[in-house]
Amino acid sequence: MQATIEILLKMMPVWFGVGFFGPAIAEIFVRTPAYGLRPIGINPETVYIITMMLGGLYGIVAWRSGRWI
Repeated sequence: MQATIEILLKMMPVWFGVGFFGPAIAEIFVRTPAYGLRPIGINPETVYIITMMLGGLYGIVAWRSGRWI
């Protein structure tokens, strides 16, 4: 049980990227005029999926490198 908790806490940058960073970037993008520049056929749900994947990628890089910034 303790080992599982340790793994979950060590992967905190990944959770931050997927759960906060990605959705925050998506909200900024969807609620600004930049959303009008999107290619046709990309709806808000797709924007959320893409930014959450990018947030997860950021989290994996941060986790592996040991640096969040």
